[in-house]
Amino acid sequence: MKTAVTTLDPMVFEIIESDVKSPDPTEVLIRVKACGICGSDLHAYRDPSHWLSPDASWKADRVLGHEIAGEVVELGENAGRFEIGDHVTLQPRLFCGECAECRTGRTEICQQSSGLFGGELPGGFSEYLAVPQENLFRISGSVDFAVAALAEPLAVAVHGHRVAAQLDSSRPTYGERVLVLGSGPIGLMSTFYAKQSGASEVIATYRYPQQRDAALRLGATQVFHSEDEEGLQSFCDSIPVDSVIETVGGSADTAALACRLVRRGGRVVILGVFSRSVMMPAHVILSKQLRVAGTVFYSYVGFKHDYELAVELLENNTDLMSTLITHRVSLQDAGTGIKLAGDKASGAIKVTVQP
Repeated sequence: MKTAVTTLDPMVFEIIESDVKSPDPTEVLIRVKACGICGSDLHAYRDPSHWLSPDASWKADRVLGHEIAGEVVELGENAGRFEIGDHVTLQPRLFCGECAECRTGRTEICQQSSGLFGGELPGGFSEYLAVPQENLFRISGSVDFAVAALAEPLAVAVHGHRVAAQLDSSRPTYGERVLVLGSGPIGLMSTFYAKQSGASEVIATYRYPQQRDAALRLGATQVFHSEDEEGLQSFCDSIPVDSVIETVGGSADTAALACRLVRRGGRVVILGVFSRSVMMPAHVILSKQLRVAGTVFYSYVGFKHDYELAVELLENNTDLMSTLITHRVSLQDAGTGIKLAGDKASGAIKVTVQP
């Protein structure tokens, strides 16, 4: 099989050939059909100086890609949940299933997790991947594989919204006014799910025209350019927002901004992955009695997994979600895909590698 492996240059991938690994007894072998490029895959593109630093997690000899969809081609002898030919999407974080958190469905905070496909473990920039059957979710064959791979970022947004609801169980989230900071893929998914779950109004910030247009398609009722903080502050002062979902991360000051914009007693959920330590305004959190939480993965809330909800939404909104797939590249052009995804001036929203 062919695999794209990172090299000493973060923008150059080496295509290597290797034998296909047969699945272990409880694993399933999938033929990777689509793998989305995530913002977390772009850290080296944005700051190459950290590529090989001693404390960097982004190094050479890695196989990127954790937004994965594919087709089942082989089953381990004890993997009876799927059939050959099933279309599936992968929940990429491993979990032990035995610690206290896993036993209560909180697999996203598993105390014994051994890593993430596309992170510590080889990911979807490969033609085949053997994964635990517990990490797979079946999806309709009518859904384009590139759209199916959106289950991962959508599940992040679903989980973030459900975590927000848990921050103040005495107040329902239905009918709330929600502000989403950022209109990258996670921000757009958050806008979409906020509207789907009953928000009365969804405000979104954006930086590029394609992000603005996508946010409006997905349910935003008001949009602000990210540089128009004064206009956004004035808007939130006049019509207070109940919940703010931060999805920018990186080196932005949007975590503090979220706390300033939300109403007294409101909710703030951090979904953006930051590349540096950021200051949180403790005096604002205290004086406004805010509920603040952060999350980056997915799990069960009640009896339903975030991925199950994500899959249902993708199956019911396939045409709408397909508009987010702006670029498709081959495995051999993975480096080109990284460059496109990292340069939003290219018009990129979601760039997908299709091995």
